[in-house]
Amino acid sequence: MYLKDNITKKLYNKSYVCEKDEILQLINKLRFLMIDCRKESRISIIEACRLIQVDKKKSARYFAYNMLRTLEEILGKKPIFRNPGEKTLTFDEQWLASLIICFKSNDLLSIKFLMKSRVENLSKRSYISFLVEGLVKDLNSL
Repeated sequence: MYLKDNITKKLYNKSYVCEKDEILQLINKLRFLMIDCRKESRISIIEACRLIQVDKKKSARYFAYNMLRTLEEILGKKPIFRNPGEKTLTFDEQWLASLIICFKSNDLLSIKFLMKSRVENLSKRSYISFLVEGLVKDLNSL
């Protein structure tokens, strides 16, 4: 049995298909939020995390909104999001989806790898971790 065979089996596994649909729905919700974020002023990642701690708002929508508002600062470039409803994901959307899946399954090694691959500043890694973790805790309310 080759590695390719294992991957092919995984692709047709029903749980994988369900997970893929869930991620597409989540990214679609984030795309709608991103549209709202574009009309807001940019804030720094530090300010966004402080606002959450002061306001005590713990909804996934609030965490996601602040994460999306600061994503350009975190990545060092403007993130690319497709229009809501599209089935294909951009590289930025794939990275974000992978990060959310890893936080959901508590896969610390993959989280560390994903963070190092896109976020250069160590303090920004901890801030984005705070925001994604808050988003994942209440993901169903998004």
